[in-house]
Amino acid sequence: MENYKKTIHLGIIGAGKVTTQPNRHIDSIRSLHDKDVEITAIADITPGLAADVAEEFHIPYSFEDYHDLLAMETIDAVTINTPTFTHKQIALDCIRAGKHVYVEKPITQTAEELVEVLAEARKSNKVFLGGSNGLLQRQMRMFRQLVSSGRMGETYLMTIDRCSSRNQEYGMHSLSGKHGSGISSHSGSHNVEWALYLLGDPNPVSVQARGYYQTQSLSLSGVPETYDDDTCIATVYFDNGATFLFKALRAAPGQDKYVMNLYGDKMSLSYDVLKCYKQQSDDCIHLYEHDPILGMQEIIPKFQCGKTHADMYEHFFSCIRDHIPCISNGDRGLVTMRILDAMEQSILHGGCQIFL
Repeated sequence: MENYKKTIHLGIIGAGKVTTQPNRHIDSIRSLHDKDVEITAIADITPGLAADVAEEFHIPYSFEDYHDLLAMETIDAVTINTPTFTHKQIALDCIRAGKHVYVEKPITQTAEELVEVLAEARKSNKVFLGGSNGLLQRQMRMFRQLVSSGRMGETYLMTIDRCSSRNQEYGMHSLSGKHGSGISSHSGSHNVEWALYLLGDPNPVSVQARGYYQTQSLSLSGVPETYDDDTCIATVYFDNGATFLFKALRAAPGQDKYVMNLYGDKMSLSYDVLKCYKQQSDDCIHLYEHDPILGMQEIIPKFQCGKTHADMYEHFFSCIRDHIPCISNGDRGLVTMRILDAMEQSILHGGCQIFL
């Protein structure tokens, strides 16, 4: 791998809200204030969109065909922020064009697609990073240290409880009906990888899941080829006895909620993701442990949580410059995709247990 002592010229494929909204990709990259990174080009198939974004964010080049971006010899690295069903082909084209690649989650639609992409990435001499952006945020590193240090004891259960109301980001307007656009895919791709990371990368044994297209009727349950789920309840069992319980609702007539809980036999923790991201509150993490004299104790650490994508971009650029291993190079992502595929199969078969 070449030694980078020059500016990294980055191209972005996909100019939608994931790229442009505050605290998302462009904002996170520029928040690093890295003078040796330049967003050089952006591409989007929607007529005029890339040009508008390029003008707004002062990006030198814009294209409607991403192949034109890949043809630029000055482009060193590419971020893929397009719909999931396009990821496989775009990722393959980027790798074959000799670019370092950062792919938004989910990396691909299926484990089978990811195997093909990873095989191509391994043959290249470039960095390939699957964008599970939460893994490098300082709060996640603290959680992992609590587990690996033994402070929490034996961790045996992680839960996600997520609900987005109909007028929020994942409301009815975003239900595309395209395969791979359901909540089990989009939220699950992050949260399953969180569970693997925080539980110490155990091997999954089996998965049970039910999915509902809640905005119409239960009669559409279990037909994700027609309507992807906007509600998913799933349980993942691991070979070390640990369990991951996933409950996520999109377009629900309920209070917005996004909470992760991690339970050990010596300590448990609760992480309010919405408080961290939306309210930027210091009061988003609560730890609980039992003292033999004082009884149950609550600990509220006070520190500023990391930005949504900035820490992962800093890692991506370090991998390019310093040749360090990627924290999310696709290996854990492949296990994640196998679990997500099993969720889909379980939903299709009415919630039956799928063994891996």
